[in-house]
Amino acid sequence: MADKTQWNRWLALLGIRLIVGLLSAQLAIHKIFIEGLDAQMRWFEVLDAWLPWWLLWATNIYAAAVELCGGALLVVGFKRDWALWAILSVLVIVCFGHGLEAAVWDIQQLVFRLAMVVTLLILPAEWDWLRLDNLAAMRRTPSSGPEAR
Repeated sequence: MADKTQWNRWLALLGIRLIVGLLSAQLAIHKIFIEGLDAQMRWFEVLDAWLPWWLLWATNIYAAAVELCGGALLVVGFKRDWALWAILSVLVIVCFGHGLEAAVWDIQQLVFRLAMVVTLLILPAEWDWLRLDNLAAMRRTPSSGPEAR
């Protein structure tokens, strides 16, 4: 029974990590390669009255780069916590930006991503065993694999 529970934990966290990673990477790919960062700046023009243009450009580039790199890192399971922290910082920026844009805005996509990121951050990292970081550690110390748990 304990084996099923362990596998359930590993697969559940792998699934959540893959969903957050793929969603983040796909958003970044759309922003950077399909729509382009110039087109993304149109949304930021609404905020131009509040913030300087150079800060908006830096934020636009930061968000796209973090979503691309963070999403890719989550998909392969490398530097998991760093990627989650970075993606969480983008979600804070998104919340702040949409709050400046409109007092009442649709938070459906934000809440979904935030719930999954927070879930991964709150649950013990040891439960998220199916990732590249652990495979590298297992090569160094063979006793750290799943059979040692």
